[in-house]
Amino acid sequence: MIVSSARPRPIVPFLLVALPAAFLLVFFVIPTAFLLSASFIESDGVIMTGVWTTQNYADLLSRPLYQQAILRTFGIGIAVGVVVIVLSYPLAYFLVRTTSPWRGFLIALSLSPLLASVIVRTYGWWVILNREGAINSGLLALGIIDQPLALLPSSMAITIGLSHALLPYGVLTIMASLNGLNPNVERAAMSLGAGRVRTFLTVTLPLTWPGIVGGFLLAFAIAISAYATPAILGGPGTQVMATLIRSFMVQALDWALGSAMGAILLISSIALLLLTSALGGRRA
Repeated sequence: MIVSSARPRPIVPFLLVALPAAFLLVFFVIPTAFLLSASFIESDGVIMTGVWTTQNYADLLSRPLYQQAILRTFGIGIAVGVVVIVLSYPLAYFLVRTTSPWRGFLIALSLSPLLASVIVRTYGWWVILNREGAINSGLLALGIIDQPLALLPSSMAITIGLSHALLPYGVLTIMASLNGLNPNVERAAMSLGAGRVRTFLTVTLPLTWPGIVGGFLLAFAIAISAYATPAILGGPGTQVMATLIRSFMVQALDWALGSAMGAILLISSIALLLLTSALGGRRA
């Protein structure tokens, strides 16, 4: 009699994979499939006829209003990513290298924007940037300007609000890269005659490039899909893709155009993220 030595496969690892996979399937894959299919269906007013067409994409990509919204969305996303990296890198570098006993408090302070709701943060910037806000009041009091500046609504205001909200993400990703950097590498470069600036540019910065790319991608992805901040600081005159999608879905009740705009946002953002990630990987 031959006794098989094969042991039964444990079911726990499969369950650990199956549960997240099922969650993604139900709440991401299936809704995304419905979104993509609805974007190719013709609509007659508020009624979807069931006829397959590509006219929805043609309308969105041919009209100047929608073209401007698409370009504005990605322009704001790139600007927010750059601002987040430029501001978060020196802050993260200081937080990693400082020996101050207040280091923990400073880290908590730098991450404090995450503790407030995005609506609260955005209205805080609205109070600062409006015509009667702190900036215009201060400039008028100093005699620098004669009339209040029209800072709202604008793409600049949206960029400022999103950069403030997403700054902690850049700090966290760059801090992770700096913590993984061996300080002996920098000491070796300086022992061979390189100054601090040259060591930073030729050793520290290239070795922390994955953190820079990760912070940029994270800020970019969240910025192009944000709704609350563009709706408050941009208003109806500064439309982005997220606010247009809501207008199509809720106000115009044109689910076909809204789905097509959502599909353009999803596909183009994934393509740009993959491209940027590939370039960052080659650079690293």
